[in-house]
Formats: sequence, C-alpha cells, structure tokens
Amino acid sequence: MSTDPSPDFTLDTPRPEDAEALARIHVRGWEVAYAHLIEGERWFGQEAVERRTAQWTGILSQQSPEHRLQIGRDADGTPIGFAWAGQSRDDEAPRPRELWALYIDEAWFGTGLGRALAEAILEEGPASVWVAEENPRARRFYEKLGFAADGATQVEEHLGGIRELRMVR
Repeated sequence: MSTDPSPDFTLDTPRPEDAEALARIHVRGWEVAYAHLIEGERWFGQEAVERRTAQWTGILSQQSPEHRLQIGRDADGTPIGFAWAGQSRDDEAPRPRELWALYIDEAWFGTGLGRALAEAILEEGPASVWVAEENPRARRFYEKLGFAADGATQVEEHLGGIRELRMVR
C-alpha cells in the first residue's frame, strides 16, 4: 500500500522490476557521498550498476520480515530513492535497529523525501547508522533526525580506508 506524504512523491514497497533503478540510485548515491574519498569504475561506473542490479535482484526476491525496505517514487512512478533497515550488524549493538542504507536522487535533496523514507522504516524508534566521517551533509541530515555520534568508529578497508562513525538516537 502506498502512502502520499507529499504531492510530489509517494512511498512504496519496491518490486522486483525496480532492481536496476535501485542499483542506479545506489551507485549514484555512493558517487555523490564518496567520490572525494574513493574513485574508480568499480564503485561508480557501469560495472558497479551491473553488480548492484544483481544484488538488488536477490534482495527483492527474498524479502524478509527482519528488514524493512521502502522506495520513493515520483509522480510518474519512477524510483527516486530508497531506505533500508534491519537488525543492527554490530556485535555489541547500542540499538536493536540499524539504518543500513538511505540514498535518494540528487534532484530530490531538500524535498523531504529522505526524511520521509527514514521515518517510514525507523518509525521514530531507537536506531543506529554508520556514516562516513568525511560526509558532513549526511551527518547533518542524521542529526536533524535526532541522531548523534556515540564515539564508536570503524575503518572500511575494502572502501579504501574510509573512516565511519556511528550515530544513534
């Protein structure tokens, strides 16, 4: 069932045919967030889109009650963003739920879509999120949602050593 939080977009449960669109949003989201930290076709090119399409095809074919996934669509029904959350992956989780990913098309920054997606899957409950330390835009966004850094950090070696910090609410 779709909800209509804005006349410009709706929130919905993604369908298997949305896999490629989700992959493109995911890859472009990474490029916007991390291009100054990592580079290469592996992360941002067609190879990345193809790899992410395969990942999203698998995810969408095996929907699990243990995770929540919402997609934003524009007025034409085109996917424009997504949020994905589930059980925290941390060994000593400070919160039971973790926001695993939230990416939206750049054209939709500042429209309320990101907030609507986050609120739809987190339901204003306690949660954690890992965010690149050198991504001030994302950090400010999460702060507006009530998240604050809790002092935990990790280095993502497979991403060229990106340092992440954990935020909780």
